Amino acid sequence: MSDLLIHALIMVLGVVIAGFSQLLLKSAAQRTYKHWIYQYLNVRVILGYGIMVASTLCTVIAYHVLPLSMAPACDAFGQVVVAFLSWLILKEKITRRKLMGIIVILAGILIFFLK
Repeated sequence: MSDLLIHALIMVLGVVIAGFSQLLLKSAAQRTYKHWIYQYLNVRVILGYGIMVASTLCTVIAYHVLPLSMAPACDAFGQVVVAFLSWLILKEKITRRKLMGIIVILAGILIFFLK
């Protein structure tokens, strides 16, 4: 396997990890707490930010080989991952507008990589 492909897979892994982190943080934000400090000091928030650090490490490792010009495409792919994970785990509905947005994002990524 080529070095470029390995680092691209590490980048995708980092994007998926970031998606899980955002889901944890969103689920923590939807809860109510007895005291304001528990909004920040709870397992979901701490784990969510810890996972975000792991995602950042994947990104740093991937950019040792990948060109920085791939950053916008990877960031856009993160939006698709979060929408999919929200549908899968949080049972959020994917509306027609969200689906159209996902299609536009994926088309843009495809055009970006075919250039």
